[in-house]
Amino acid sequence: MFNLKNRRYTGAKTKLLEKIDFVISKNIKKENLSFFDVFAGTGVVGEYFIKKNSFDNLLINDFLYSNFVIFKAFFESKDYNEQKLQEIARDFNKKDIIKENYYSLEFGERFFSTQDASKIGYIRKQLEILQKQNYINSSEFYILLASLLFSSDKIANTVGHYDAYCKNTKLENRFCFELISSLKLQNKNIKIEQMDANLLAKKLAQSDSCFDIAFLDPPYNSRQYSRFYHLLETLASGNEPELFGVARKPKPKNLSAYCSKDAKNAFLELVENLSKFCKNIVVTYNNTYSSNSNSSKNKITLDEIRDILLSFGLLQNYEFDFKPFNSGKTDTTKGFKEHKEHIFILKGKK
Repeated sequence: MFNLKNRRYTGAKTKLLEKIDFVISKNIKKENLSFFDVFAGTGVVGEYFIKKNSFDNLLINDFLYSNFVIFKAFFESKDYNEQKLQEIARDFNKKDIIKENYYSLEFGERFFSTQDASKIGYIRKQLEILQKQNYINSSEFYILLASLLFSSDKIANTVGHYDAYCKNTKLENRFCFELISSLKLQNKNIKIEQMDANLLAKKLAQSDSCFDIAFLDPPYNSRQYSRFYHLLETLASGNEPELFGVARKPKPKNLSAYCSKDAKNAFLELVENLSKFCKNIVVTYNNTYSSNSNSSKNKITLDEIRDILLSFGLLQNYEFDFKPFNSGKTDTTKGFKEHKEHIFILKGKK
Protein backbone atom coordinates (compact mmCIF):
# COMPACT_ATOMS: atom_id res chain seq x y z
CA MET A 1 0.00 0.00 0.00
CA PHE A 2 1.17 3.52 -0.80
CA ASN A 3 2.25 6.05 1.82
CA LEU A 4 2.57 9.82 1.29
CA LYS A 5 6.37 9.58 1.09
CA ASN A 6 6.08 7.29 -1.96
CA ARG A 7 5.37 10.31 -4.20
CA ARG A 8 7.92 11.31 -6.82
CA TYR A 9 7.75 15.07 -6.42
CA THR A 10 10.19 17.86 -7.15
CA GLY A 11 11.25 19.69 -4.01
CA ALA A 12 9.65 17.19 -1.60
CA LYS A 13 10.86 17.73 1.96
CA THR A 14 10.87 14.05 3.00
CA LYS A 15 14.61 14.01 3.69
CA LEU A 16 14.48 17.34 5.53
CA LEU A 17 11.75 16.46 8.05
CA GLU A 18 14.04 15.78 11.01
CA LYS A 19 15.91 19.04 10.42
CA ILE A 20 12.67 21.01 10.29
CA ASP A 21 11.59 19.28 13.48
CA PHE A 22 14.92 20.16 15.11
CA VAL A 23 14.48 23.87 14.31
CA ILE A 24 10.88 23.95 15.54
CA SER A 25 11.60 21.97 18.72
CA LYS A 26 14.56 24.19 19.54
CA ASN A 27 12.43 27.34 19.37
CA ILE A 28 8.89 26.24 20.28
CA LYS A 29 8.10 23.99 23.22
CA LYS A 30 4.38 23.72 23.84
CA GLU A 31 1.43 21.32 23.78
CA ASN A 32 -1.72 21.43 21.63
CA LEU A 33 0.05 23.23 18.79
CA SER A 34 -1.62 24.23 15.51
CA PHE A 35 0.21 23.86 12.19
CA PHE A 36 -0.55 25.57 8.86
CA ASP A 37 1.15 23.85 5.91
CA VAL A 38 0.82 26.65 3.36
CA PHE A 39 2.39 25.04 0.24
CA ALA A 40 1.85 21.42 1.23
CA GLY A 41 3.04 19.63 -1.94
CA THR A 42 3.27 15.93 -1.05
CA GLY A 43 1.81 16.53 2.41
CA VAL A 44 4.70 14.82 4.21
CA VAL A 45 5.48 17.86 6.40
CA GLY A 46 1.89 18.19 7.60
CA GLU A 47 1.74 14.42 8.18
CA TYR A 48 4.95 14.47 10.21
CA PHE A 49 3.79 17.16 12.61
CA ILE A 50 0.15 16.15 13.00
CA LYS A 51 1.39 12.72 14.10
CA LYS A 52 3.45 14.30 16.88
CA ASN A 53 1.72 14.36 20.26
CA SER A 54 2.28 18.10 20.66
CA PHE A 55 0.26 18.93 17.50
CA ASP A 56 -3.55 18.68 17.44
CA ASN A 57 -4.63 21.05 14.66
CA LEU A 58 -3.60 21.04 11.00
CA LEU A 59 -4.57 23.21 8.06
CA ILE A 60 -3.07 21.76 4.89
CA ASN A 61 -3.23 23.63 1.60
CA ASP A 62 -2.03 23.29 -1.98
CA PHE A 63 -3.36 24.82 -5.18
CA LEU A 64 -3.02 21.64 -7.27
CA TYR A 65 -6.22 19.60 -7.41
CA SER A 66 -4.31 16.31 -7.58
CA ASN A 67 -2.65 17.17 -4.25
CA PHE A 68 -6.02 18.14 -2.76
CA VAL A 69 -7.41 14.71 -3.74
CA ILE A 70 -4.43 13.00 -2.11
CA PHE A 71 -4.85 15.03 1.10
CA LYS A 72 -8.55 14.14 1.27
CA ALA A 73 -7.70 10.46 0.89
CA PHE A 74 -4.88 10.34 3.44
CA PHE A 75 -5.87 12.91 6.06
CA GLU A 76 -9.67 13.01 6.05
CA SER A 77 -10.95 9.57 5.04
CA LYS A 78 -12.51 7.75 8.00
CA ASP A 79 -15.86 6.30 6.96
CA TYR A 80 -14.91 3.64 4.40
CA ASN A 81 -15.16 -0.11 3.84
CA GLU A 82 -11.67 -1.59 3.53
CA GLN A 83 -12.96 -4.92 2.20
CA LYS A 84 -15.01 -3.19 -0.49
CA LEU A 85 -11.97 -1.18 -1.61
CA GLN A 86 -9.84 -4.31 -1.85
CA GLU A 87 -12.50 -6.06 -3.93
CA ILE A 88 -12.69 -3.09 -6.32
CA ALA A 89 -8.89 -3.07 -6.62
CA ARG A 90 -8.87 -6.79 -7.46
CA ASP A 91 -11.55 -6.27 -10.12
CA PHE A 92 -9.56 -3.43 -11.69
CA ASN A 93 -6.44 -5.59 -11.88
CA LYS A 94 -8.34 -8.48 -13.52
CA LYS A 95 -9.35 -6.27 -16.45
CA ASP A 96 -6.88 -6.85 -19.31
CA ILE A 97 -8.44 -6.08 -22.69
CA ILE A 98 -9.69 -2.50 -22.71
CA LYS A 99 -10.97 -0.35 -25.56
CA GLU A 100 -9.06 2.65 -26.83
CA ASN A 101 -9.78 5.81 -24.84
CA TYR A 102 -8.56 9.37 -24.21
CA TYR A 103 -5.58 8.20 -22.15
CA SER A 104 -4.36 5.60 -24.63
CA LEU A 105 -4.64 8.09 -27.50
CA GLU A 106 -2.92 10.97 -25.69
CA PHE A 107 -0.44 9.29 -23.35
CA GLY A 108 0.03 5.80 -24.80
CA GLU A 109 3.60 5.08 -26.00
CA ARG A 110 4.66 8.30 -24.32
CA PHE A 111 4.22 8.18 -20.55
CA PHE A 112 2.79 4.64 -20.48
CA SER A 113 2.39 1.63 -22.72
CA THR A 114 -0.81 1.82 -24.75
CA GLN A 115 -2.43 -0.94 -22.68
CA ASP A 116 -1.48 0.67 -19.37
CA ALA A 117 -2.76 4.05 -20.54
CA SER A 118 -6.05 2.42 -21.60
CA LYS A 119 -6.38 0.77 -18.21
CA ILE A 120 -5.76 4.06 -16.40
CA GLY A 121 -8.46 5.75 -18.50
CA TYR A 122 -10.88 2.87 -17.94
CA ILE A 123 -10.44 2.98 -14.15
CA ARG A 124 -10.94 6.76 -14.07
CA LYS A 125 -14.30 6.35 -15.85
CA GLN A 126 -15.29 3.49 -13.55
CA LEU A 127 -14.70 5.64 -10.47
CA GLU A 128 -17.19 8.18 -11.81
CA ILE A 129 -19.73 5.42 -12.45
CA LEU A 130 -19.29 3.89 -8.99
CA GLN A 131 -19.73 7.32 -7.42
CA LYS A 132 -22.87 8.16 -9.43
CA GLN A 133 -24.37 4.77 -8.49
CA ASN A 134 -23.67 5.55 -4.81
CA TYR A 135 -21.75 2.29 -4.57
CA ILE A 136 -18.86 4.22 -3.01
CA ASN A 137 -19.07 7.16 -0.62
CA SER A 138 -16.95 10.32 -0.67
CA SER A 139 -14.10 8.86 1.41
CA GLU A 140 -13.97 5.73 -0.74
CA PHE A 141 -13.96 7.81 -3.93
CA TYR A 142 -10.99 9.91 -2.78
CA ILE A 143 -9.07 6.83 -1.62
CA LEU A 144 -9.59 5.08 -4.95
CA LEU A 145 -8.76 8.19 -6.98
CA ALA A 146 -5.61 8.87 -4.94
CA SER A 147 -4.68 5.19 -5.39
CA LEU A 148 -5.02 5.62 -9.16
CA LEU A 149 -2.75 8.69 -9.04
CA PHE A 150 -0.08 6.86 -7.06
CA SER A 151 -0.36 3.67 -9.15
CA SER A 152 -0.05 5.62 -12.40
CA ASP A 153 2.82 7.79 -11.21
CA LYS A 154 4.75 4.75 -9.97
CA ILE A 155 5.14 3.29 -13.48
CA ALA A 156 5.15 6.51 -15.55
CA ASN A 157 7.94 6.84 -18.10
CA THR A 158 9.38 10.01 -16.54
CA VAL A 159 12.17 11.20 -14.26
CA GLY A 160 9.57 12.19 -11.66
CA HIS A 161 7.52 14.87 -13.44
CA TYR A 162 5.54 15.22 -16.67
CA ASP A 163 7.36 18.08 -18.35
CA ALA A 164 8.72 15.40 -20.70
CA TYR A 165 8.88 11.63 -21.05
CA CYS A 166 11.93 9.42 -21.52
CA LYS A 167 12.44 8.71 -25.22
CA ASN A 168 13.96 5.55 -26.72
CA THR A 169 12.51 3.54 -23.84
CA LYS A 170 10.72 0.26 -24.48
CA LEU A 171 7.40 0.60 -22.68
CA GLU A 172 6.09 -2.59 -21.11
CA ASN A 173 2.73 -3.31 -19.51
CA ARG A 174 3.45 -2.72 -15.82
CA PHE A 175 0.34 -1.08 -14.38
CA CYS A 176 -1.01 -2.53 -11.14
CA PHE A 177 -3.72 -0.83 -9.13
CA GLU A 178 -2.56 -0.51 -5.52
CA LEU A 179 -4.43 1.14 -2.67
CA ILE A 180 -3.11 3.99 -0.56
CA SER A 181 -2.90 3.57 3.22
CA SER A 182 -5.10 6.21 4.86
CA LEU A 183 -3.55 7.81 7.94
CA LYS A 184 -6.52 7.00 10.22
CA LEU A 185 -5.85 10.04 12.39
CA GLN A 186 -7.85 10.12 15.61
CA ASN A 187 -8.65 13.09 17.86
CA LYS A 188 -7.04 15.52 15.43
CA ASN A 189 -8.62 18.62 13.93
CA ILE A 190 -7.73 18.68 10.24
CA LYS A 191 -8.88 21.06 7.53
CA ILE A 192 -7.93 20.85 3.85
CA GLU A 193 -7.90 23.72 1.37
CA GLN A 194 -7.11 24.06 -2.33
CA MET A 195 -6.33 27.75 -2.75
CA ASP A 196 -3.68 30.17 -3.90
CA ALA A 197 -1.54 30.58 -0.77
CA ASN A 198 -1.69 34.38 -0.81
CA LEU A 199 -5.46 34.48 -1.18
CA LEU A 200 -5.90 31.97 1.63
CA ALA A 201 -3.55 33.89 3.95
CA LYS A 202 -5.40 37.13 3.21
CA LYS A 203 -8.72 35.45 3.95
CA LEU A 204 -7.49 34.00 7.25
CA ALA A 205 -5.88 37.32 8.27
CA GLN A 206 -9.33 38.89 8.09
CA SER A 207 -10.86 36.19 10.29
CA ASP A 208 -10.33 35.15 13.90
CA SER A 209 -7.86 32.39 12.92
CA CYS A 210 -4.71 31.81 14.96
CA PHE A 211 -1.89 29.33 14.32
CA ASP A 212 1.22 28.55 16.31
CA ILE A 213 3.24 27.70 13.20
CA ALA A 214 2.93 28.51 9.50
CA PHE A 215 5.28 26.45 7.34
CA LEU A 216 6.36 27.89 3.97
CA ASP A 217 8.05 25.97 1.19
CA PRO A 218 7.02 27.91 -1.93
CA PRO A 219 8.43 27.26 -5.39
CA TYR A 220 11.45 29.48 -5.98
CA ASN A 221 12.23 29.03 -9.68
CA SER A 222 10.37 29.17 -12.98
CA ARG A 223 9.20 25.54 -12.94
CA GLN A 224 5.42 25.70 -12.69
CA TYR A 225 4.06 22.73 -10.74
CA SER A 226 0.77 22.79 -12.64
CA ARG A 227 2.81 22.17 -15.80
CA PHE A 228 5.17 19.64 -14.19
CA TYR A 229 2.23 17.52 -13.02
CA HIS A 230 -0.32 18.28 -15.73
CA LEU A 231 -1.09 14.61 -16.38
CA LEU A 232 -1.96 13.96 -12.73
CA GLU A 233 -4.06 17.14 -12.69
CA THR A 234 -6.03 15.88 -15.71
CA LEU A 235 -6.42 12.44 -14.16
CA ALA A 236 -7.59 13.86 -10.83
CA SER A 237 -10.15 16.22 -12.36
CA GLY A 238 -11.58 13.65 -14.78
CA ASN A 239 -11.63 16.29 -17.52
CA GLU A 240 -10.32 15.46 -20.97
CA PRO A 241 -8.90 18.77 -22.21
CA GLU A 242 -7.34 19.39 -25.61
CA LEU A 243 -3.61 18.72 -25.34
CA PHE A 244 -0.62 20.18 -27.12
CA GLY A 245 3.05 19.51 -27.80
CA VAL A 246 5.27 16.50 -27.34
CA ALA A 247 4.49 16.24 -23.60
CA ARG A 248 0.71 16.52 -24.30
CA LYS A 249 -0.01 19.44 -22.00
CA PRO A 250 -3.30 21.38 -21.77
CA LYS A 251 -3.43 25.15 -22.05
CA PRO A 252 -1.64 26.84 -19.13
CA LYS A 253 -3.70 27.56 -16.02
CA ASN A 254 -3.24 27.68 -12.26
CA LEU A 255 0.15 29.39 -12.57
CA SER A 256 2.08 30.52 -9.50
CA ALA A 257 3.41 34.04 -9.00
CA TYR A 258 6.35 32.47 -7.16
CA CYS A 259 7.64 31.15 -10.47
CA SER A 260 7.66 34.62 -12.05
CA LYS A 261 9.23 38.06 -11.69
CA ASP A 262 6.49 38.86 -9.14
CA ALA A 263 7.84 36.28 -6.67
CA LYS A 264 9.43 38.79 -4.28
CA ASN A 265 6.28 40.91 -3.96
CA ALA A 266 4.14 37.79 -3.56
CA PHE A 267 6.36 36.54 -0.74
CA LEU A 268 6.29 39.92 1.02
CA GLU A 269 2.49 40.05 0.85
CA LEU A 270 2.21 36.47 2.11
CA VAL A 271 4.47 37.00 5.14
CA GLU A 272 2.71 40.26 5.96
CA ASN A 273 -0.68 38.52 6.11
CA LEU A 274 0.62 35.42 7.90
CA SER A 275 2.24 37.59 10.58
CA LYS A 276 -1.23 38.84 11.53
CA PHE A 277 -2.48 35.45 12.71
CA CYS A 278 0.56 33.12 12.99
CA LYS A 279 2.83 33.26 16.03
CA ASN A 280 5.78 31.67 14.21
CA ILE A 281 6.64 31.34 10.52
CA VAL A 282 9.05 28.62 9.36
CA VAL A 283 10.52 28.97 5.85
CA THR A 284 12.71 26.53 3.92
CA TYR A 285 14.90 27.89 1.14
CA ASN A 286 17.65 26.43 -1.03
CA ASN A 287 20.28 28.56 -2.74
CA THR A 288 19.97 27.48 -6.36
CA TYR A 289 19.98 30.99 -7.82
CA SER A 290 23.59 30.40 -8.99
CA SER A 291 22.46 27.50 -11.19
CA ASN A 292 23.56 27.31 -14.83
CA SER A 293 20.03 26.31 -15.80
CA ASN A 294 17.70 29.29 -16.27
CA SER A 295 14.70 27.29 -15.05
CA SER A 296 16.56 26.42 -11.85
CA LYS A 297 17.54 29.97 -10.95
CA ASN A 298 15.67 31.28 -7.94
CA LYS A 299 13.30 34.19 -8.40
CA ILE A 300 14.04 35.44 -4.87
CA THR A 301 17.57 35.64 -3.48
CA LEU A 302 18.62 34.54 -0.02
CA ASP A 303 19.20 38.15 1.05
CA GLU A 304 15.75 39.18 -0.14
CA ILE A 305 14.12 36.34 1.81
CA ARG A 306 16.08 37.27 4.92
CA ASP A 307 15.32 41.00 4.65
CA ILE A 308 11.59 40.42 4.19
CA LEU A 309 11.38 38.10 7.19
CA LEU A 310 13.49 40.41 9.38
CA SER A 311 11.03 43.22 8.83
CA PHE A 312 8.34 41.23 10.66
CA GLY A 313 10.10 40.06 13.82
CA LEU A 314 12.95 38.12 15.40
CA LEU A 315 14.64 35.78 12.90
CA GLN A 316 16.78 32.67 13.33
CA ASN A 317 18.57 31.10 10.35
CA TYR A 318 19.77 27.47 10.29
CA GLU A 319 21.87 26.00 7.45
CA PHE A 320 22.11 22.36 6.37
CA ASP A 321 23.91 20.60 3.53
CA PHE A 322 21.38 19.32 1.04
CA LYS A 323 21.47 17.69 -2.41
CA PRO A 324 19.45 19.78 -4.90
CA PHE A 325 17.22 18.77 -7.82
CA ASN A 326 19.31 18.76 -11.01
CA SER A 327 17.66 18.76 -14.42
CA GLY A 328 20.95 17.70 -16.00
CA LYS A 329 21.99 21.14 -17.27
CA THR A 330 23.79 22.25 -14.13
CA ASP A 331 27.48 21.67 -13.52
CA THR A 332 27.44 20.42 -9.92
CA THR A 333 31.10 21.34 -9.50
CA LYS A 334 30.16 25.03 -9.93
CA GLY A 335 26.62 26.26 -9.31
CA PHE A 336 25.76 23.70 -6.64
CA LYS A 337 29.20 23.11 -5.15
CA GLU A 338 28.27 24.59 -1.78
CA HIS A 339 24.56 24.00 -1.90
CA LYS A 340 22.72 24.70 1.35
CA GLU A 341 19.19 24.30 2.58
CA HIS A 342 18.20 27.17 4.85
CA ILE A 343 15.50 26.90 7.48
CA PHE A 344 14.32 30.23 8.88
CA ILE A 345 12.08 30.63 11.89
CA LEU A 346 10.41 33.98 12.38
CA LYS A 347 8.94 34.88 15.74
CA GLY A 348 6.45 37.60 14.99
CA LYS A 349 6.03 40.92 16.73
CA LYS A 350 2.32 40.29 17.35
